[in-house]
Amino acid sequence: MELSQITYTQPYWIILLPLIGAASDIITGWIQASVNSSWDSTVMRKGLYRKAGELLVVILGCVAEYAVPMAHDAHVATFLSLYIVLMEVISVVENLDRAGIAIPAVLKDRLQKTKDKIDDGE
Repeated sequence: MELSQITYTQPYWIILLPLIGAASDIITGWIQASVNSSWDSTVMRKGLYRKAGELLVVILGCVAEYAVPMAHDAHVATFLSLYIVLMEVISVVENLDRAGIAIPAVLKDRLQKTKDKIDDGE
């Protein structure tokens, strides 16, 4: 499947879905910090800055799609949005695992392989 074949049902999901993912990551981060008594304001602050940066990147992708026909044809905003959603899903699963919630090994393994591929630039 090509990226050009992937679309959201409504354009607002390009921004809303990463926001929901970020909120889920923040909530599960608080849960795992509470369960493990490992509150660290520096880690939390850096995470919030990262999420703000991610949202700005998606907004920039949306603006680029409306301003530059090539960006629209390349589905820049959709790609950026889906990438951020994927990273948030991985982070949510990691947070739940650290909180002691049983995550199926096959899911953890698949998400770890995906994260490794992303980190390696594949």
